[in-house]
Amino acid sequence: MSKAIKIISAIGVLFIALIVAGIAIIKSIDFNQYKGMIAEQAKAATGRDLTIAGDLNLSISLTPSVAVDGVTFSNASWGSSPNMVSVKRFAAEMSLMPLLSGEIQINQVILEGVEVLAEKDKSGKANWEFGAPAAKEESTSGGGDATLPVVNSVSLKDVNVTYKDAQAGQEYALKLATVDLKSGGLSSPLDLMIKGTVNGQDFSVGGQLGSLGAMGGGGMFPVKLDIAALKVNIGLDGKLGVPDGNPMADLKLAINGGSLAETLNAAAALEPTLKGMELPVKGSFKIASVLKLDGPTKISLGNLDAAIGPLAVKGSVAADLGGKRPAVDVVLKTDTLNLDELLPKDEARAAPAPAKNDDGRVFPNDPLPLDGLKAADANVRFDAGKIIVEGMEITNVTVNLSLKNGRLDVNPLGAVVAGGKINGNVLLDASNAMADLKAKISVDQLDYGLLLSQKGLSDMATGKVDVNVDVSGAGTSVRQLMAGLNGTTRVVTKDGKLESGALNVVSSDLLNVFESKDDKKIICGVVDFKITKGMANAHAIVFETGGISVVGTGSANLADETLKLRVDPRAKKANLATVAMVPVDVDGTFAKPDWHVDMAGAAGNVAAGAARTAGAIATMGLSLLVEKVAKSTVLSTDSNDYCTPALAGKAVVPGEMKSAEAPKQETSGSSAPAPAKEEESSNPLGAIGKSLGGGLKGLLGN
Repeated sequence: MSKAIKIISAIGVLFIALIVAGIAIIKSIDFNQYKGMIAEQAKAATGRDLTIAGDLNLSISLTPSVAVDGVTFSNASWGSSPNMVSVKRFAAEMSLMPLLSGEIQINQVILEGVEVLAEKDKSGKANWEFGAPAAKEESTSGGGDATLPVVNSVSLKDVNVTYKDAQAGQEYALKLATVDLKSGGLSSPLDLMIKGTVNGQDFSVGGQLGSLGAMGGGGMFPVKLDIAALKVNIGLDGKLGVPDGNPMADLKLAINGGSLAETLNAAAALEPTLKGMELPVKGSFKIASVLKLDGPTKISLGNLDAAIGPLAVKGSVAADLGGKRPAVDVVLKTDTLNLDELLPKDEARAAPAPAKNDDGRVFPNDPLPLDGLKAADANVRFDAGKIIVEGMEITNVTVNLSLKNGRLDVNPLGAVVAGGKINGNVLLDASNAMADLKAKISVDQLDYGLLLSQKGLSDMATGKVDVNVDVSGAGTSVRQLMAGLNGTTRVVTKDGKLESGALNVVSSDLLNVFESKDDKKIICGVVDFKITKGMANAHAIVFETGGISVVGTGSANLADETLKLRVDPRAKKANLATVAMVPVDVDGTFAKPDWHVDMAGAAGNVAAGAARTAGAIATMGLSLLVEKVAKSTVLSTDSNDYCTPALAGKAVVPGEMKSAEAPKQETSGSSAPAPAKEEESSNPLGAIGKSLGGGLKGLLGN
């Protein structure tokens, strides 16, 4: 037994002696003699020069380490700098004992003073393109899977990466002050902290990722990161990975920013085109959602809760980019959308740019973006409790939009405005070369008194109105659609009342004309057009109060945008027949309508009195703009009931309707008509022209 112990002891001493001798031999080797060979291998593989200026220092122990200073790798011959990569110092330390079990464990990697230049020339060639590597013979040894090294710690300091793209005219500068990555092993999570700047803008990334084994194993791994960049804080918490080669993610997303304007200014350092851009929304912003990625084509934002300035929305957004056309599904809801806060004020709004082909027409001839409707499919649902625009409140808003195969269907379209319920549906089918349009819009009992009050006009009129529009057409531009339009439009109001503000738009004397309560009562107002192949014919234009009827006839040509209308005012009472009842012809174009007073069609000798009011009647405004005339005016009344047939949907022609029971004449309290001014009597036509212009100017507000 003692002999065996002696043999084992001798072997042990010999083994130790061999190790000591080996270490001594390794330490005696000058590894710098291999720098030339390393440079030659790099040259053969890349065609570039690798220079190691400092000494290769190797420390042999149970944790051997290697360090080298002054390493440079040359740039492409056309590059803007001699070197593509330079490293001031590189050091690495590993453990020997884990090698006994086949594990490669690198305790620490340190890089300091790293300069990297990545660039493209004007032709798009990149300096990291080295050409095809030499082919290697396949091994027949049947080796197993390569062992992944375990890196416990990586530390980078003073790293600068510059990217230049001469073709795109872009340049980015990435500076990493510190990069610290730490892990306890293949099964331990990876802690990280990165701080640096991009084009002068600070950023940081901190948190924890799954283990190196999980990240390299093709499965899902946990992610918990806090990112700060461009004045925005971003939080990610969940899992992601690439199982079976498909990118997957299930992450809680939280984004917060103190100022959207500050974020935009910071982003301009990366994208110069954003510089000086003004956003309608200001203030802080936040987004909370669940971000999911299902393969390379499907992405969604669920449980979305976003707020930007005064705008807050909830809902979801999903997109599938893998089909023949991208498909988008959006559901959004907001309590209040105040466009008056989001949009710039009138004085701050930029003047609209002049049309490229301004031919004096109202309907644009620009092609509709029909190809854009065919580029994607979409389902969009938007609900708003309240929308405020120019002081007007629109409530219970619902918009449901479907786009499929170029067929855009908005159904339903619903809202409540001033107590009136709006319902509609619009279909624009662009699946063929010619787009087909069908639109139905109805407004039920809209309170125009409340609407005027919201606009600051509380003393104009009160009442409710119904609107029905049912039209269809086909074309590739708005102008072409209107030129072939078919359908009907109908506007009806009953049992309203004119207020003093409406009567006083042009002259305070109108208050004296409508001195009876019945005179101010709006019995009805009907505007009914039948449209056939772009020709809108007036089926009925009636506005009737207790004292006056106004009847319109004629047509509007939607194809060439011309007008041919006639407005005929008629007194229903003797005391109201003392005002100017002068027919007015409206012609010209939609862009430049003309008003002409028809003195030949006037009831009696009313030329002088009509001089200040006739043109204003043509506007069909609620004021009805009448004026007293000379005492010599011949009285003429028309007691026809125009409302009954108009409300029943019948065509209406002035003076040709069955008379209704004539209302009782109210003469008490009526003041005698004032005599016409001398200049008006002596030159009535000149006065008409002068006063007509003034009346129209006052009505139109300019």
